Order: sequence, then C-alpha cells, then structure tokens
Amino acid sequence: MSRPTPPKRGYHHGDLRPELIREGLALLAESGVTGFSVAKVAARVGVSSAAPYRHFPDREALLAACAAAIISDITDVLVEAAERAGPDPVDRLAATAGAYTRFVLEHRAGLDLVYSYDFAEPHRPTVQEQSRHLTAALMRLAADVLPADTSWPEIADFVYVHLSTTHGYATLLCKGTRPPQGIDDHAVRAVTAARDHITGHLLRLRHAR
Repeated sequence: MSRPTPPKRGYHHGDLRPELIREGLALLAESGVTGFSVAKVAARVGVSSAAPYRHFPDREALLAACAAAIISDITDVLVEAAERAGPDPVDRLAATAGAYTRFVLEHRAGLDLVYSYDFAEPHRPTVQEQSRHLTAALMRLAADVLPADTSWPEIADFVYVHLSTTHGYATLLCKGTRPPQGIDDHAVRAVTAARDHITGHLLRLRHAR
C-alpha cells in the first residue's frame, strides 16, 4: 500500500527544517541517494515543493544537512556508550565499537552519503564540522587509553584503525555476509574485537619501549 500524502501546510510550518531532515533520512533509507529529491521530501512532510528552498538552496544542501545529522547522532551514541561503560578507559573506547555497530544495524540509512558522497565545496563544511566533532570525541577517549607521551598524529592513526575496523564489520553485516543474529550479539562481538585491538596495541607499545 502506498503511503498517503499528508496535506500541504506551506512553508510557515515552525519545525520545517528539522522535519525536512528527518524525512530526508527516511527517504534515504528507502531509496538511497539516487532516489533522493527535494520534491519527494517535501511531499513526505506535506508542504509545497518550493517550501524546502526557504531552508536549503538546493538538493545537495539538504543532503549535506542529512549527512551532518547522521554524524551528529553517531557522535551522541558513541559518547553515551562510553559514559555507560564506566571509568575504565579501555572499556569506554571499546564500548564505542558496540554502539557504532548497533547504530548501523538499526538505522543503516545514509552511511553511503556520509562516507562516499563527494559534496561540493559550498556544502562540504556542513559535513566536515560534524565529522570533526566525531573525531574529537574518539580522540579524547583514545588519549585516555594510550600512553601520555603519545603524539596526536599517533592517536589519530589509532582512532582511524579503531573506527574503520568497526565500520567495516558493521557494514559487512548490513550486506548479509554473516548468518543472521541478534543486534545485541553483533554489538558484543564488536566490543570484544575492539578490546582485543586496544589491549594488543598497548602490549605492542610496552614491548617496543
């Protein structure tokens, strides 16, 4: 059954911008970037096709806002997971792997947009700002794990491996490369793998000194 089109309300709707982003994310989940259009998002919200342009000058501006929202949500989820993990720095950083895996499996929408879409320069800063917040959050957690004299470039490399490994695991699960299991099980495996990576890295550092 097709989704009914809500009545058009016009661009004066007070929460139009966040609604456009929310429905943009929903459309991305259904149709991907190729099926994304401002007109489709407007129809989902129930406003005229011209109304979104009061907030976003073009399609890519709305896509950039959606990408930024995804990254912001991921950052919040990872920070909350670290806080729940308790005081141990290894547990806190490892918890972000489970939280990231859970987020990807539960939401899925827009990850190609975040990691693969090449935004034009006018819209790139919108996405880059949120990416910096995500990186900074992980850098702070990693700095608590690594020796005090670890340089920032070394911390950045460590975070890159941590995040890329977790992202690879989660996205492969989305593609059905493993037998179906509960999200909780996959999140626990991600935490275990991250903890092994962290403790193994620390052990190698001790042996190298």
